[in-house]
Amino acid sequence: MAVLLVCGTFFQAGCSTVRSENSDPIDHLFVLLLPFKNLTSTPNAGKAISALFVSSITVHRAMYLSSSDTGTTKELAKMAESGTLPENILEPLARQHIDAVLFGNVTEYEYRSGLSTEPIVGFTWKMISTRTGRTVWAGAVSKVDSCFWVCHDTLSEFARNLVDVEIEKRLSEE
Repeated sequence: MAVLLVCGTFFQAGCSTVRSENSDPIDHLFVLLLPFKNLTSTPNAGKAISALFVSSITVHRAMYLSSSDTGTTKELAKMAESGTLPENILEPLARQHIDAVLFGNVTEYEYRSGLSTEPIVGFTWKMISTRTGRTVWAGAVSKVDSCFWVCHDTLSEFARNLVDVEIEKRLSEE
């Protein structure tokens, strides 16, 4: 019994998505997606999760992705490390018809060895309205693929599924 309890605790993972009260709907917004900051030892994990958000948003046709010049994007990404963006930055983006800025951090992106080798992915994200400065959408995911003896998902497939689930979950709340 104790072994089952320990195994159950080991394989548990958490996901949470938060929709702010009285927030704007996210569908049909023009969104600037900043590169996710990589807080892992896995090279390019931030780029991988950013690309998966772009792909999922495009497939779901949930939002319109906007772009900005590389210098502006790098400056915004550096400012977003604090978890928010100053209003003096948001106002010019709103004038450029960008409705929101989406950014985040990758906290886990690797294979974990145990009884088998399992992908583990963790990331956080936040979307801020350029018009109001309020958080429109925020969430965190940290999950281990529970494949016990044999894994069928690669790390990128597992991450893609997590991103898709979170975007679908948020869109179903609309």
